[in-house]
Amino acid sequence: MRSIQQFFIFFLLITVTISCNKLDINSNPVQPVTVPTRMRLPAIQANMAYSLYAQARYASYHSYYVTTRAGQSNAQTDTWNYNSITRMGAWRWHYFDVGSNIAGPAGMLVRAAAEGSNNYTGVGKILLALSYLTATDVFGDMPYDQAYSGSFNPVYDPQEKIYAGIEKLLEEGVTELNKVSPSAASMPATADLVYGGDYEKWKSFATAIKARLKLHTANFTNGYTELITIVNDALAGFSDAMFLYPESSASSWEKNLWGPTRPNPEWQFADIRNDLVNSLPTDVLMKALTVNAASNIYDPRLYKLTKPGANNKYLGAKMSEGLRDAGLPSGTTYQDFARLDSAFWTRDNSPYPYMIKEELYFIKAEALFHSNDKDGALTAYRQGIEHNLRRLGVEEGQIINYMGSTKVAQDIDQLTIAHIMMQKWIALYLQGETWVDMRRYGYNTRAYPDLYYPRFALAEWGGRYIQRFTYDPQTEYIYNPKEIARLGAAARDWVFMPVWWAANSTLKN
Repeated sequence: MRSIQQFFIFFLLITVTISCNKLDINSNPVQPVTVPTRMRLPAIQANMAYSLYAQARYASYHSYYVTTRAGQSNAQTDTWNYNSITRMGAWRWHYFDVGSNIAGPAGMLVRAAAEGSNNYTGVGKILLALSYLTATDVFGDMPYDQAYSGSFNPVYDPQEKIYAGIEKLLEEGVTELNKVSPSAASMPATADLVYGGDYEKWKSFATAIKARLKLHTANFTNGYTELITIVNDALAGFSDAMFLYPESSASSWEKNLWGPTRPNPEWQFADIRNDLVNSLPTDVLMKALTVNAASNIYDPRLYKLTKPGANNKYLGAKMSEGLRDAGLPSGTTYQDFARLDSAFWTRDNSPYPYMIKEELYFIKAEALFHSNDKDGALTAYRQGIEHNLRRLGVEEGQIINYMGSTKVAQDIDQLTIAHIMMQKWIALYLQGETWVDMRRYGYNTRAYPDLYYPRFALAEWGGRYIQRFTYDPQTEYIYNPKEIARLGAAARDWVFMPVWWAANSTLKN
C-alpha cells in the first residue's frame, strides 16, 4: 500500500512538472509571446485610420457633406435618433484597436520600455494623444485615468481633464523623441507607415495636434496669442500625416474604407460601413462648390472630390431629404447627382488623413481673424485654399481663375469668418474635424451661411442640433451603468447635450 502511495505521489509530481514546464497550452516555445514594437506600430497606424473613419462615417452627415439617397431612411443620419443604435464602433476602435495596443497592459509602450526603444514610446504617445482627442471630441467625458487599469467600470473623466492629459501625452512624446536612445530599435519605413521613422516630422505633427486642441478652447480661454505661436511652430516643419494604402491589394484590410470595393465589410463592427453608394451630395456642398450657378461654373475641386453622374449633372439634395427634396427638378433620379465614390479621398487606395497642412493654415487664419489681424488672416486663408487646390491636382490656370473669383475674399474688407470656415470645410472634406468646427460655432449661419435645420430631424429634439455620439451600447450601458446614470447618458436626448468646449464656446453668439 505504501509503495502504491509513493508511486502516485511521484506520478503527480512528474505530471505537474511537465504541465508547468513543457505542456503549458498558453505558451508556445517556438513563437514569441509578445510582439516587437516595429511589428506592432503598423497595425496601430492602420487602426488609427479606421478609428478616424468610424468617427467621420457619421460626422460626414452631421456636418452636411452628404445625405442619404432615399431620405428619412436612416435613424441616425436623417432623424438624429441614436436611441436604437446597437453598436458604436468609434468607441471600440479608440479604446481597443488603438488604445489597448498602445497603452494596454501588453501594449506598445510596455514593450518599448522593455526594449529600451523610447522612439516607439514617443510615437506611441503622440498617436494615443490624437486618438483621445478625436474620440473625446465626439463623445465628451470618457475614461482616461482608469482607462487601462483593468476595471470593467472605470470612472468617466471630464473632458477638460482629458484635454490636459492629451497635452501631457504630446509633451512626453516629443521629450522622448528629443533623446532617442542609441540602443533603441530601428524605425524603418516598413515599421512607420506614416513618416518612415523621421522623428522631426513626428515632433511637428505633435505640435500640429496641440494647435488643433488649442483652437477648440481659444475662444473662451483668451488663448489666441498662444495658439498663433503654436501653429507657426507646427507649420515650420509640418508634413502631412496620412496613412497610405497600397496602390492595389486583394486584402480587404488594405483598402480605404471610403473606397467602393468594400462598402459593408463583414469583418467590421456593424455600424462601420461605407454608405456613400446610398448617399447624395447635399445642397450645402454644391453651393459651396458652385462659383456661378447661371453659367454652370464650379469650383475645380468639384471634379476632384466627386465623379460625374450618369447624366453629367451636379445637383444637391437637402440634408435628411435626399430624393424626397421637393425643390429638386421633376423627374430627378440619383443619376442626376455627382458620384461620391472613386474620387480623390474615396478610392480604395486613397490615403487616409490624420491631419493635413491646409488645416494648419485655416487654424492660423481663424486665430488671426479673431485677434483682429485681418491682413495675416487673409494671407493664411489664401495659402490654405491654394495648398488644397494643388493637393487635388488642379491645373495652374484654374487655380489662378478660382483664386480671383467671387468665391475667394480678395482683400481684408471682404474677408469674413464664413470665408475661412467654409474654405476649411471644403479642404477637410469628409474629415471629422469639420463637425468639431460646426459645433464650436453652434451651427451658426454667420460661419456657415447655407445651413438649415433638417426636415426629418425628430420634433422631440425641439430644433436642437446634434452635438455628440452616444456611448457604445454593448459595453458602457451594460458594464458601466453607474457612470452612465451619473452623466445622464441614458436620456433620449443625450446626443443633443453639448460637449465641454461647445458648451463654453463664445463663437455661437
